[in-house]
Amino acid sequence: MTGVLEKHLPIIDGNGDYTISILEKLSGDKEEKEPDKKGLTVCIDAGHGGKDNGSDYKNRYEKDDTLALALAVQSYLQEKDVNVIMTRSDDTFLKLSERCDIANEAEADYYVSLHRNTGEGYGVETWVYSGANEETMGLAGNIQQGLAGVGVQRDRDVKKGTQKSSSKDYYVNSHSHMPSCIVEMGFMNNAKDNQLFDDNKEAYAAAIGDAIIATYKTYHGDGTGGNTEADTSIGDTTTGDTDTDGTSGSTEDSTATEDTKNVGEVITNQQIANVEALDGTCQNWGQGVNFDEENRPIGAVSYQEKYGDYQANFIGADEKKIYLTFDEGYEYGCTPQILDTLKEKGVKATFFVTEPYAKAQPELVQRMIDEGHEIGNHSVTHPSEGLPSQSLEQQKNEVMENHQYIKDNFGYDMHLFRFPAGKFSDRSLAVVNNCNYKSVFWSFAYKDYDVNNQPGESEALQKLKDRMHPGAIYLLHAESATNTAILGRFIDAAQAAGYEVVAFQ
Repeated sequence: MTGVLEKHLPIIDGNGDYTISILEKLSGDKEEKEPDKKGLTVCIDAGHGGKDNGSDYKNRYEKDDTLALALAVQSYLQEKDVNVIMTRSDDTFLKLSERCDIANEAEADYYVSLHRNTGEGYGVETWVYSGANEETMGLAGNIQQGLAGVGVQRDRDVKKGTQKSSSKDYYVNSHSHMPSCIVEMGFMNNAKDNQLFDDNKEAYAAAIGDAIIATYKTYHGDGTGGNTEADTSIGDTTTGDTDTDGTSGSTEDSTATEDTKNVGEVITNQQIANVEALDGTCQNWGQGVNFDEENRPIGAVSYQEKYGDYQANFIGADEKKIYLTFDEGYEYGCTPQILDTLKEKGVKATFFVTEPYAKAQPELVQRMIDEGHEIGNHSVTHPSEGLPSQSLEQQKNEVMENHQYIKDNFGYDMHLFRFPAGKFSDRSLAVVNNCNYKSVFWSFAYKDYDVNNQPGESEALQKLKDRMHPGAIYLLHAESATNTAILGRFIDAAQAAGYEVVAFQ
């Protein structure tokens, strides 16, 4: 995990009181299901995976360590004739909701999620639900005691809730229907913890396995003798897509929706050869004033067909979605309120940031990431004459220097690019494509960027409503006080008209 734990695992409000019951759910309390006494079934969750590396330190990735340990635990438990469900058995990305679904659908008796820590500290700790019952505390305590018996730098004990609040919970602890815990196997940026992890991996796996079996025997009798056919990974069927739902969704959560830590996405485009030979004539994009029978700008539809092979997006698919995007070059105090509104409405958006903006407003950029929004690349210098006015090397630098700054300072991989001023050429589209980016233009924009000459709220809201169309990509400038004021009303109107308002994916 990166930083403190709650930056990695989404949290939801939890209640302090907890009552265990069969398939009972009391106003937000964790729902648990009574085991069916057919033998012990445990779900082992290797944290992170795929595009989500988790914490990293000197080319060491959390996702690799958690998978190695999870496989060792699986092997040990199977030797004891325990049913083992794996959320993943290879380098696969899963949303937190998918991980919980795997455990819940398998009706596992226990859910154990393996992670590693990072930050100021050392040693091993285990996290449980804020209202953990006796069996959950027994499971976590047995695991913690077993690991300490093998040898750890520091026994950091069993903890309830999250780092910030004992009344809030990490997603997997609140959405799994069985006793669960998150085991933090030392700090990745601590050399001694890493050495202990490497030297004692098999012993740690055995300690975790023994703790699981011992807990089950205490509360349910003999935990062996089950059907070991359940040892295959269910998680391999996922595509790794997020639903910035996700929510991923995640994003996987409702603030960073249902995903693990929002780390962006790395894509690989088919490279375009002989870029220099392409047309370098600058074009000024605008959606135009002519529309088809679905209210889609004819120019956007035409350009999508013409430039789609460059991974350029002028309009989305012909479905009732509105892609909400904001350009961020300067901060006039509106972005916090925009983020508040998006959070209130449960909507994700894409924010295209310049490098100077990210340097000047790191807290806002971090908030965008933490709350599950998509961060897009809006260049380094935002050249007023557009990228086509620059050399090929300069154009590449406009993309990649900002990319690297965001990666280095926020741990986030951008893959969406918005051309400054909408000025592009065939050649510049190819440059961006070859940087492994998708270009995102727009199918709706209006004059909202002049902070000293803002349109009236009623007029602006009506424009936004009148131009709704399937696959619409809305460009709004975040410095606009008018946009800030009407955003919630527009989202309500769009949803009432049957549109889903989402970040561009």
